[in-house]
Amino acid sequence: MRYIAFIFLTVMLLFSVGQTSNSQTNESNAAEQEVRKLERAWLDAYERHDTKAMNAIVADDFVITFPDGTRQTKPQIMDSIKTPRNLVNPLKFYTEDVQARVYGDTVILIGRVVTEYQRDGKPVKEQSRYTDTYVRRNGRWQVVASHLSNVAQSQNQILSVSSNSGQGRSLSKNRLVSQKFPTIVINVNEQLRNVGILNFPLKKVAQVERYVFARSDESGRVQRLFIAQFESILPGIKGGYTFQVENATRIGNHDYQKNVGIFNFAQTIAANPGAEAEQTKAFLNKNGLQVDDDFLVARYARVTSEDKRHELILFYLENLRDLGLTRTELEQGGSRASETEKVFNDFAARALKSFKVVDGKS
Repeated sequence: MRYIAFIFLTVMLLFSVGQTSNSQTNESNAAEQEVRKLERAWLDAYERHDTKAMNAIVADDFVITFPDGTRQTKPQIMDSIKTPRNLVNPLKFYTEDVQARVYGDTVILIGRVVTEYQRDGKPVKEQSRYTDTYVRRNGRWQVVASHLSNVAQSQNQILSVSSNSGQGRSLSKNRLVSQKFPTIVINVNEQLRNVGILNFPLKKVAQVERYVFARSDESGRVQRLFIAQFESILPGIKGGYTFQVENATRIGNHDYQKNVGIFNFAQTIAANPGAEAEQTKAFLNKNGLQVDDDFLVARYARVTSEDKRHELILFYLENLRDLGLTRTELEQGGSRASETEKVFNDFAARALKSFKVVDGKS
């Protein structure tokens, strides 16, 4: 009996240890996710000159150390962002290759921060390595220290040129210029933040360039999204884009095929893994943005070359939650199914107001 009791106690002890380990892991994961979102909010506060958000995120004893050894305190940061945005050269920030270290009520983020701005009218990108330390005090996370170090100049020189310059395209703030396939300028509503450029091969058939713009809440949950997608069939692959423009919408000087519906990233990824949805979700997550909800989506597409090997697709999405709607309500048999057509039409009208197109000579 004593032997059986010993086994029982041993098993219970191991089970208790396992529970404790799982609990600690869950707490660490939750802390990491919360701090990653806070870091994106911190960068947004810099971009938007948001003193209220900056004051909440940055601890009173915060100090940042720059690559040249100079330091800046919280009061100095608060003074610097009080300058009206229209009097300064706007900066855009995003992070890459971020790793987290969680030590109870302390989280350290290590990665690269990329800064975008204009110099002499030309877009420039620079990067630095950083280490940010966040501490949880009285149940609230704040950044208490930051240290920046230089990246090799050659890498910054490469970043100062658009990664798609060879494709004849450039991006400055919310202005996208394409010199070919097609020749076009797309001005995106400034309420949508320029997240960056995403390049990837699609099913070994086409090359995709996605220019992504988003608006999110303080937690990083995406509320609105605009994507301009330039797609070209790869050399050596036969055929072209042959879809018919049946439900036409006039944008600029051209007719686009229009489709409006409800979109969910997870469902689309499950149905078509490795394609645009999965690539875009990973890219947004990397930049501290979440797209786990259902969205209304408007899609506008047209072929942009005579050989039909190039196309342009414009996407606009709105989070259903922010519209006070659910997918179940709008789908057939739902409590608001009779309103679906009007919801789609109103949404399509808003979609066309989220961007402006100026066509050049193709």
